[in-house]
Amino acid sequence: MEDRVAEIVSFIQQRYLWQFAPRTWDREENINGILDQASELLIGQEVSLDTPKENCFYADAKFFVNEIKSKFLWLNEMDNAQRKALINSTKAKMIEITITKSLNLEVDNPKY
Repeated sequence: MEDRVAEIVSFIQQRYLWQFAPRTWDREENINGILDQASELLIGQEVSLDTPKENCFYADAKFFVNEIKSKFLWLNEMDNAQRKALINSTKAKMIEITITKSLNLEVDNPKY
């Protein structure tokens, strides 16, 4: 599972800018919002589209899921629990990389 998480994280880092919002809270909100909806889409659950923000996350998640389904064929071999675990681990790794271990001090500067 660790290798597959690394593949997905690498793919996100190469293709998507939503991970690099200017503030810590923005980054976390984007990563959680998009990957939570991606997880729901991957396991066939209904996603919440009650707010404009949820609609935005849905658009990014739908595009992301379509891309990873076509690129990573091993997703087809996973059951729903494994897919959910994959996305949760990916989310944790993305937060670690872009927030916890970020060397950009501006992301936490309240005056910026």
